[in-house]
Amino acid sequence: MRAAGAGLAGLLVAGCGHASLKAQVHDEQPVLHSDVELLNHLLDLEHWAIAAYTAATPLLPPATVKAGQLFLNDELSHAGDLAGLVRAAGGKPIKSRPSYPLGNPHGSQEVIGVLHTIEQALITAYLDAIPRLQPGTVKQQVASIFANDAQHLAVVRAALHLPAVPSAYVSGRE
Repeated sequence: MRAAGAGLAGLLVAGCGHASLKAQVHDEQPVLHSDVELLNHLLDLEHWAIAAYTAATPLLPPATVKAGQLFLNDELSHAGDLAGLVRAAGGKPIKSRPSYPLGNPHGSQEVIGVLHTIEQALITAYLDAIPRLQPGTVKQQVASIFANDAQHLAVVRAALHLPAVPSAYVSGRE
């Protein structure tokens, strides 16, 4: 076992190809300016989610308030991450609008329905954006946000008494 472990460690130290494994993992390619518009579109959707969770959380049933608070914190973090990527690309992050379309829901189930619509829009936008972004490190960061929003969508769907995961592939179009 020790010999196998030492051999594996040797391979890791030697790396694959010409660059060490550490250099490959920490490939710090710059964010491309051509991605600014797409990243700002995602940021605008995150601002919409922030507005929705801010307005909706006090109206949620007691069993889901904690989730609403956690999801609001996540969306704030996503917005910060996206704004950082826009800045890294030499762009100016889009500011939140004065208001976002949230409808006029009556009752907690309709409020959760609004959150469902927004989470679906986020998922759809991230799925569209990921293959179009460059470089891979940016795709990785955006895919991480997508995965977190997919978790949100599953919880919101469960709160609506829908299957949390309606299919093997999250599409935002279920």
